[in-house]
Amino acid sequence: MDQRPTQTTHPSKQAVRDMLERRRREQTPPPPPERVRQELGWWLIPENRS
Repeated sequence: MDQRPTQTTHPSKQAVRDMLERRRREQTPPPPPERVRQELGWWLIPENRS
């Protein structure tokens, strides 16, 4: 199996605070799992492709 290191980026603490505040104000339910997987790019990992 090819084990290449991955490069990940993380949002700043302020960006996370802003996002959480927006979500708190909107009071919407969390997105469905498929949407989360899509936004996180899970399809980039060969084992996660269907």
